[in-house]
Amino acid sequence: MGRRFKILVCTLFIILPAEQRVFSQHVDSTSFTLNSRLSFYSYENSAEMLLHVPQNMIYNRLGVSLVSGGNELITWEGVPGKKIVRIKFSFDLVPSINKINATIKVSGKSTIYYSSAELIILGYKPNEVKTDRFTGGLIVNKRQFFPFGFYTYTPVHTTLPEEEVVKGFNMISPYQRILPETFPARKEYMDRCARLGLKVHYNLLSVSGGGGVSSKLEGLSDLQKKELLISEIKAFRDHPALLAWYIADEPNGFKIKPDSLIKIFRMVRELDPWHPVSIVFMAPFISSRQYADALDIVMADPYPVPDSPVTMTGDAAGQLAGEFGGRKPVWIVPQAFGGGEWWGREPSLQELRSMTYQSIIKGARGIQYFVRQGLNLFPKSTAAWGECGRMAVEIAELAPWLLSDEETISVRSGSSSIIASSALHDGQLIIMAVNKTNSPQRADLSIAKPLSGMAKVLFENRNVSLSGGFLSDQLSAFGSQVYLIGLKNDREDKKPWTENLIRDPGFEDFSSPGVPASCYARGGGDRGATYFLDSREHIEGNHSIRMITPTDNQSVKLRFFPFNGRNGAAYYISVWAKADQDKTEYFEISLGDYGSTRFELTGEWKEYVTNITIPYYNDQPPKTNVILQMPSAGVAWFDMLQAVESADINRSINPELSLNDLN
Repeated sequence: MGRRFKILVCTLFIILPAEQRVFSQHVDSTSFTLNSRLSFYSYENSAEMLLHVPQNMIYNRLGVSLVSGGNELITWEGVPGKKIVRIKFSFDLVPSINKINATIKVSGKSTIYYSSAELIILGYKPNEVKTDRFTGGLIVNKRQFFPFGFYTYTPVHTTLPEEEVVKGFNMISPYQRILPETFPARKEYMDRCARLGLKVHYNLLSVSGGGGVSSKLEGLSDLQKKELLISEIKAFRDHPALLAWYIADEPNGFKIKPDSLIKIFRMVRELDPWHPVSIVFMAPFISSRQYADALDIVMADPYPVPDSPVTMTGDAAGQLAGEFGGRKPVWIVPQAFGGGEWWGREPSLQELRSMTYQSIIKGARGIQYFVRQGLNLFPKSTAAWGECGRMAVEIAELAPWLLSDEETISVRSGSSSIIASSALHDGQLIIMAVNKTNSPQRADLSIAKPLSGMAKVLFENRNVSLSGGFLSDQLSAFGSQVYLIGLKNDREDKKPWTENLIRDPGFEDFSSPGVPASCYARGGGDRGATYFLDSREHIEGNHSIRMITPTDNQSVKLRFFPFNGRNGAAYYISVWAKADQDKTEYFEISLGDYGSTRFELTGEWKEYVTNITIPYYNDQPPKTNVILQMPSAGVAWFDMLQAVESADINRSINPELSLNDLN
């Protein structure tokens, strides 16, 4: 790779008081395991190790000391009470591969326990993708990412990426043969996906592990395939659309041995250590443990409809999450096809919903449907595919909770027909519940804390009552619900100007998931330009608007709800904004046709303010609109949009804003 890595030997000691030390002890190197939380570190100022504690020792007292090169990094002492102990410490994050050895002593036991792991530190790359082994999610562009997409076929239809990204999907994975003559087509769809903000789970099957649809290459030797594999990785490893490398499809079914895939895995990681490697498995899914050293992401493709229960999908996710939790992220491939081969029909939209939510509740942190070929080929039902798009924006909304590392308040379902889980993020608790049966069910959910008040049903624009930690609701056949419960009132949000004329200035109206409520949208020329609500980035509340402009000067224009304008009056307009990367991007704020101001964006949240006057004339329209657009290609977030007449500015303006900042 043209890089040298410094090898440091680090030792993890678990220390007990001197009177409990035993100097003649048995050594056990299998009971405890250790791994770093992130697959690698680059720009962070600290690192974290995960110590996996055997079930029969989680209530023993441990004393932990992290040592590197003879220097103690940090100590930890206590009773874990859980399966994973998180040990965070400051570290000199220079490119290196650090071997960490763990020597473990446990109260009441004379055995010395031993384990080892690597802590990998790489130079930062803008397109790098990390796996977060603790949450099971990904880190993309320095923020959490829950992949939600689909397989498709090649050639990739030129309009497919834009047709699907506007529904909320953030990932595609085309089946493809890696041949020189088709390279331009692969480059074309990769470039388009990058402009759209759509990530690609890159399929290398034809030259790596094999399996998969239309992946067999005839007449090529293993050496020729290896050369094509190396060339393909080098061609796309720095591409902004790249999410992960997909090297094998159902190797347990095709009897592809783990050793051969381990060699491929190591070759891919040597060429590109900045992106994870995945493999998908067929039943029996737990056989994937044999391939654990050949992958970073473990996937399963249960296809139960119509001959098996839909619980097969959730069970597969739960089984793999139990096996790989804290070590490898788990993705599920829900069935989105049927009517041929062994599958007598497609799943209904209700079955698709239940399978997807069962998987997520049981621990899946990535969804990749098999398979999408538009407009009505796979799946044939446009309604069923519409339901998948509906879930795409729902899961995007839930991403900060699903990928949270905060300890949650547990929830229990009172019915065997309904499964539930919870997650805590920033003082707000979500409860997810899904019906496993094809009949309506009453959902009685008990929270392990006596909370009372109202719970918001996130995707139905209604509330249910909560009393003493108990809530009750109705779930439709194969239906799902998500409930949001606020736990604290001390969040320090930005306060709007008291005379603000903008309706829903913080974009918190969630009546239609994923999209801002109080505005019209107008196309600017690129059909793939998007404007989704984003719960991962905000300056106040829970949301911002994320705008993506794929092509210069072809931005979506958002025309916000009108207000009464006054002849001759001046209006101050303010919005908070930030760009995705530190590169030249700009946006424009307009007040009707009366005036427009262009601002250059930065990579940090900043408040932008302009002053526009409505001229005095007799035929002035009674109402006007604030208009937001981002003409430059790129990604940006916008929050807290405000407009106030200048006569009201002194009594309503945000006290943090200086008048010198007003243009």
